[in-house]
Amino acid sequence: MSENKKLLVVIDPGHTGNTYNAGAVKGYYESKAVYDLSLYEKTALEKRGIDVILTRERNQDPGLYERGQMAVKKGNGYANVLFESNHTDAFNGKACGVTVVRSAHLPGSEKLAEKMIDAIVKVMKPSTGITYNRGVVTKTQSNGADWYGVIRGAVSGAASQGQAKNGPVRYDYIVEHGFHDNPKECLFLSKQEDLKAIAEAKAAAIAEYFGIGNKSQPANQSGQSSQNNRNNNSHQANQNTSTDSTTLNKKTAYLVRVSVDDLNIRQAPTIHSKAVGFTGKGVFTITEEATGIVNAAGEKSQWGKLKSGQGWICLDYAEKVA
Repeated sequence: MSENKKLLVVIDPGHTGNTYNAGAVKGYYESKAVYDLSLYEKTALEKRGIDVILTRERNQDPGLYERGQMAVKKGNGYANVLFESNHTDAFNGKACGVTVVRSAHLPGSEKLAEKMIDAIVKVMKPSTGITYNRGVVTKTQSNGADWYGVIRGAVSGAASQGQAKNGPVRYDYIVEHGFHDNPKECLFLSKQEDLKAIAEAKAAAIAEYFGIGNKSQPANQSGQSSQNNRNNNSHQANQNTSTDSTTLNKKTAYLVRVSVDDLNIRQAPTIHSKAVGFTGKGVFTITEEATGIVNAAGEKSQWGKLKSGQGWICLDYAEKVA
């Protein structure tokens, strides 16, 4: 197979136009920044002999599902198809870091997602001082389909791994390149040379993963490689967890209300632990409390363990229900 048929990358610059989602720094808009980033990334990938398609022109606004479907429609004949929707995040002005949301039905895509996050963090952190790896997460609807329209479109609405395998896309992401309402990260993202550096780092990570330009091969999407990755994640969570934990008995367990869609659930009560999903909005039962690290500066606050057993949430972002 020729080098350029080994991989197709379909890049979706999130949103549309030049003035959508203002940031903490005057003149920053998410829609413009991620479009510029996507152009730089396209150039960096093509320089490495990789085929690239953008889902839109600067002022076009395709539907979310339609954007993902472009990867499906253009992917025939390629050994690998990667879809990524480029974004910057926002929350409370203090949150920071890089997150990748992947399709829940393509578990073999996690290793590349982690590699991309690490590449972005390596570029941003020396300047911001705060950017870190927030993890790879998934979010699904009640029927099992992926929550986000662009991700859902790239796997044609699949609600299971078996259904997802019917399409050509094997890597399906939303990439959040830091938080534009955080002044330090927004300042970095406001500079064209820094966007170029992110694009170059991502392109290098992608090319290395797929063995393009060298003799290495893509990571195995199952078996021992995946098992080692899970073991490493578990080890990292254990190594980075330093908490004072007090178990609550059933009588003193309490309810909290979460009012945001994307509060991370983590394996252990610290931001250094692996993110395993989102809560979504709603009321949740907390059965245990612990003190753990809540930001890149190493500050600590209270965490709560969910009754479901799925993991821990930072209680700074939840309100106790009377």
